[in-house]
Amino acid sequence: ACAAANQTCDDPDTSAASLSDWVCTCPLPASGEATAQAAVCTIDECAEASANCTSCEHGICEAANQTCADPDHADTVLNDWTCTCPAPSVGEATAQTAACKIDECTETSTNCTSCARGTCSGAGQSCSDPDHGAASLSDWSCTCPPPSQGTAVAQAAVCTIDECVVMGADCVSCAKGTCSGVGQACADPNTSAVCGGEPDVRRPRHVGGFAVRLGLHMPVAGEREGDGAGGG
Repeated sequence: ACAAANQTCDDPDTSAASLSDWVCTCPLPASGEATAQAAVCTIDECAEASANCTSCEHGICEAANQTCADPDHADTVLNDWTCTCPAPSVGEATAQTAACKIDECTETSTNCTSCARGTCSGAGQSCSDPDHGAASLSDWSCTCPPPSQGTAVAQAAVCTIDECVVMGADCVSCAKGTCSGVGQACADPNTSAVCGGEPDVRRPRHVGGFAVRLGLHMPVAGEREGDGAGGG
Protein backbone atom coordinates (compact mmCIF):
# COMPACT_ATOMS: atom_id res chain seq x y z
CA ALA A 1 0.00 0.00 0.00
CA CYS A 2 2.77 2.42 0.88
CA ALA A 3 4.92 1.65 -2.13
CA ALA A 4 1.95 1.94 -4.48
CA ALA A 5 1.39 5.46 -3.16
CA ASN A 6 5.09 6.33 -3.46
CA GLN A 7 5.31 6.48 0.32
CA THR A 8 7.73 4.87 2.76
CA CYS A 9 6.68 2.07 5.05
CA ASP A 10 7.85 1.64 8.60
CA ASP A 11 6.99 -1.05 11.16
CA PRO A 12 7.70 0.38 14.63
CA ASP A 13 7.34 -3.00 16.33
CA THR A 14 8.37 -6.12 14.45
CA SER A 15 7.35 -8.54 17.17
CA ALA A 16 4.88 -11.22 16.09
CA ALA A 17 2.40 -9.98 18.64
CA SER A 18 2.38 -6.45 17.16
CA LEU A 19 0.56 -6.60 13.87
CA SER A 20 -1.02 -3.98 11.58
CA ASP A 21 1.03 -1.23 13.16
CA TRP A 22 3.01 -0.42 10.03
CA VAL A 23 2.96 3.22 8.98
CA CYS A 24 2.94 4.91 5.56
CA THR A 25 4.75 8.25 5.47
CA CYS A 26 4.52 10.82 2.65
CA PRO A 27 7.70 11.75 0.77
CA LEU A 28 9.14 15.24 1.29
CA PRO A 29 8.27 18.01 0.85
CA ALA A 30 4.73 16.71 1.50
CA SER A 31 3.65 15.73 4.98
CA GLY A 32 1.31 13.09 6.32
CA GLU A 33 1.28 9.56 7.69
CA ALA A 34 -1.24 6.82 8.36
CA THR A 35 -1.24 3.47 10.12
CA ALA A 36 -1.93 0.33 8.11
CA GLN A 37 -2.97 2.31 5.06
CA ALA A 38 -1.67 4.85 2.59
CA ALA A 39 -1.43 8.38 4.01
CA VAL A 40 -3.19 11.48 2.76
CA CYS A 41 -0.31 13.72 1.75
CA THR A 42 -0.55 17.48 1.97
CA ILE A 43 1.71 20.42 1.22
CA ASP A 44 1.18 24.13 1.83
CA GLU A 45 3.02 25.68 -1.08
CA CYS A 46 3.07 29.05 0.68
CA ALA A 47 4.63 27.80 3.90
CA GLU A 48 6.93 25.06 2.62
CA ALA A 49 10.47 26.38 2.23
CA SER A 50 12.19 23.14 1.21
CA ALA A 51 14.21 23.27 -1.97
CA ASN A 52 12.63 19.91 -2.82
CA CYS A 53 9.38 21.75 -3.51
CA THR A 54 9.89 23.17 -6.99
CA SER A 55 6.25 24.30 -7.17
CA CYS A 56 6.33 26.25 -3.89
CA GLU A 57 6.11 30.02 -3.58
CA HIS A 58 9.42 30.46 -1.72
CA GLY A 59 8.72 34.05 -0.61
CA ILE A 60 7.82 35.42 -4.04
CA CYS A 61 4.63 37.08 -2.76
CA GLU A 62 6.22 38.43 0.42
CA ALA A 63 9.04 40.00 -1.56
CA ALA A 64 6.42 42.01 -3.46
CA ASN A 65 4.60 42.94 -0.21
CA GLN A 66 1.75 40.63 -1.17
CA THR A 67 0.10 37.76 0.71
CA CYS A 68 0.25 34.13 -0.35
CA ALA A 69 -2.59 31.62 -0.12
CA ASP A 70 -2.71 27.96 -1.14
CA PRO A 71 -6.38 27.00 -1.63
CA ASP A 72 -5.74 23.25 -1.85
CA HIS A 73 -3.02 21.54 0.19
CA ALA A 74 -3.32 18.16 -1.54
CA ASP A 75 0.08 17.12 -2.85
CA THR A 76 -1.56 16.29 -6.17
CA VAL A 77 -2.70 19.90 -6.62
CA LEU A 78 0.39 22.01 -7.21
CA ASN A 79 1.11 25.52 -8.54
CA ASP A 80 -2.29 26.73 -7.36
CA TRP A 81 -0.95 29.22 -4.80
CA THR A 82 -1.85 32.85 -5.32
CA CYS A 83 -0.37 36.25 -4.54
CA THR A 84 -2.87 38.92 -3.45
CA CYS A 85 -2.23 42.66 -3.38
CA PRO A 86 -2.42 44.56 -0.08
CA ALA A 87 -5.36 46.89 0.53
CA PRO A 88 -6.35 49.37 -0.70
CA SER A 89 -4.91 48.10 -4.00
CA VAL A 90 -6.54 45.14 -5.74
CA GLY A 91 -5.13 42.29 -7.77
CA GLU A 92 -4.43 38.56 -7.62
CA ALA A 93 -2.36 36.15 -9.66
CA THR A 94 -1.74 32.39 -9.58
CA ALA A 95 1.80 31.11 -9.11
CA GLN A 96 3.30 34.56 -9.62
CA THR A 97 3.18 38.09 -8.23
CA ALA A 98 0.04 40.08 -8.95
CA ALA A 99 -0.21 43.34 -10.87
CA CYS A 100 -1.67 45.60 -8.18
CA LYS A 101 -4.04 48.36 -9.18
CA ILE A 102 -5.90 51.16 -7.45
CA ASP A 103 -8.33 53.73 -8.82
CA GLU A 104 -7.64 56.75 -6.65
CA CYS A 105 -10.92 58.34 -7.73
CA THR A 106 -13.21 55.51 -6.62
CA GLU A 107 -11.27 54.09 -3.67
CA THR A 108 -12.66 55.48 -0.43
CA SER A 109 -10.63 53.48 2.10
CA THR A 110 -8.84 55.51 4.74
CA ASN A 111 -5.82 53.28 4.03
CA CYS A 112 -5.37 55.20 0.78
CA THR A 113 -3.80 58.47 1.86
CA SER A 114 -3.19 59.49 -1.77
CA CYS A 115 -6.80 58.96 -2.93
CA ALA A 116 -9.20 61.74 -3.92
CA ARG A 117 -11.89 60.59 -1.48
CA GLY A 118 -14.49 63.08 -2.69
CA THR A 119 -12.18 66.05 -3.26
CA CYS A 120 -13.43 66.47 -6.85
CA SER A 121 -17.08 65.54 -6.36
CA GLY A 122 -17.24 67.80 -3.33
CA ALA A 123 -16.34 70.71 -5.60
CA GLY A 124 -18.81 69.63 -8.30
CA GLN A 125 -15.98 68.39 -10.51
CA SER A 126 -15.18 65.07 -12.18
CA CYS A 127 -12.26 62.88 -11.14
CA SER A 128 -9.94 60.92 -13.41
CA ASP A 129 -7.07 58.57 -12.56
CA PRO A 130 -4.95 58.09 -15.72
CA ASP A 131 -2.84 55.25 -14.31
CA HIS A 132 -4.30 52.64 -11.97
CA GLY A 133 -0.92 51.07 -11.23
CA ALA A 134 -0.34 50.80 -7.48
CA ALA A 135 3.05 52.46 -7.97
CA SER A 136 1.48 55.49 -9.68
CA LEU A 137 -0.11 57.50 -6.89
CA SER A 138 -1.38 61.07 -6.50
CA ASP A 139 -1.80 61.37 -10.29
CA TRP A 140 -5.60 61.75 -10.20
CA SER A 141 -7.02 65.02 -11.43
CA CYS A 142 -10.15 67.12 -10.96
CA THR A 143 -11.77 68.64 -14.04
CA CYS A 144 -14.29 71.47 -14.05
CA PRO A 145 -17.75 70.81 -15.50
CA PRO A 146 -18.59 72.51 -18.81
CA PRO A 147 -18.94 75.22 -19.81
CA SER A 148 -16.25 76.17 -17.28
CA GLN A 149 -12.64 75.09 -17.81
CA GLY A 150 -9.86 73.99 -15.52
CA THR A 151 -7.95 70.89 -14.40
CA ALA A 152 -5.70 70.27 -11.42
CA VAL A 153 -3.67 67.26 -10.28
CA ALA A 154 -4.34 65.83 -6.81
CA GLN A 155 -6.55 68.76 -5.82
CA ALA A 156 -9.72 70.56 -6.79
CA ALA A 157 -9.34 72.71 -9.91
CA VAL A 158 -9.85 76.46 -10.15
CA CYS A 159 -12.67 76.75 -12.67
CA THR A 160 -12.84 79.65 -15.08
CA ILE A 161 -15.16 80.66 -17.88
CA ASP A 162 -14.74 83.50 -20.37
CA GLU A 163 -18.34 84.44 -21.10
CA CYS A 164 -17.23 86.27 -24.22
CA VAL A 165 -15.52 83.23 -25.72
CA VAL A 166 -17.64 80.27 -24.67
CA MET A 167 -20.39 79.52 -27.17
CA GLY A 168 -21.91 76.39 -25.61
CA ALA A 169 -25.65 76.24 -25.11
CA ASP A 170 -25.06 75.17 -21.51
CA CYS A 171 -23.70 78.63 -20.67
CA VAL A 172 -26.88 80.65 -20.23
CA SER A 173 -24.96 83.71 -19.05
CA CYS A 174 -22.53 83.85 -21.99
CA ALA A 175 -22.55 86.60 -24.62
CA LYS A 176 -22.55 84.09 -27.51
CA GLY A 177 -22.16 86.66 -30.26
CA THR A 178 -24.31 89.37 -28.68
CA CYS A 179 -21.46 91.88 -28.97
CA SER A 180 -19.89 90.77 -32.24
CA GLY A 181 -23.31 90.62 -33.85
CA VAL A 182 -23.55 94.38 -33.61
CA GLY A 183 -19.90 95.07 -34.39
CA GLN A 184 -18.84 95.47 -30.79
CA ALA A 185 -16.02 93.95 -28.75
CA CYS A 186 -16.69 91.82 -25.71
CA ALA A 187 -14.56 91.52 -22.58
CA ASP A 188 -15.21 89.48 -19.46
CA PRO A 189 -13.60 91.27 -16.48
CA ASN A 190 -13.97 88.28 -14.19
CA THR A 191 -13.53 84.79 -15.63
CA SER A 192 -14.22 83.03 -12.33
CA ALA A 193 -16.74 80.24 -12.92
CA VAL A 194 -18.67 81.37 -9.85
CA CYS A 195 -19.14 84.85 -11.25
CA GLY A 196 -21.49 84.59 -14.19
CA GLY A 197 -23.59 87.01 -16.13
CA GLU A 198 -21.24 89.96 -16.43
CA PRO A 199 -19.92 90.12 -20.02
CA ASP A 200 -18.57 93.62 -20.59
CA VAL A 201 -19.91 95.01 -23.88
CA ARG A 202 -17.58 97.56 -25.37
CA ARG A 203 -17.44 99.39 -28.66
CA PRO A 204 -14.34 99.00 -30.90
CA ARG A 205 -11.17 100.31 -29.26
CA HIS A 206 -8.87 102.80 -30.91
CA VAL A 207 -5.96 100.83 -32.35
CA GLY A 208 -3.59 102.65 -34.71
CA GLY A 209 -5.93 105.03 -36.51
CA PHE A 210 -9.15 103.37 -35.36
CA ALA A 211 -11.61 104.60 -32.76
CA VAL A 212 -11.99 103.68 -29.15
CA ARG A 213 -15.66 103.66 -28.30
CA LEU A 214 -16.46 102.64 -24.76
CA GLY A 215 -20.12 103.42 -24.39
CA LEU A 216 -19.70 107.13 -25.20
CA HIS A 217 -18.76 108.28 -28.68
CA MET A 218 -15.03 109.14 -29.01
CA PRO A 219 -14.19 111.12 -32.18
CA VAL A 220 -11.67 109.65 -34.61
CA ALA A 221 -8.82 111.84 -35.84
CA GLY A 222 -10.25 114.17 -38.50
CA GLU A 223 -13.80 113.71 -37.24
CA ARG A 224 -15.61 116.73 -35.80
CA GLU A 225 -17.22 116.65 -32.38
CA GLY A 226 -20.66 116.86 -33.89
CA ASP A 227 -20.08 113.97 -36.35
CA GLY A 228 -20.72 110.33 -35.65
CA ALA A 229 -23.27 108.74 -33.35
CA GLY A 230 -25.70 111.25 -31.94
CA GLY A 231 -24.48 113.97 -34.33
CA GLY A 232 -26.45 115.29 -37.00
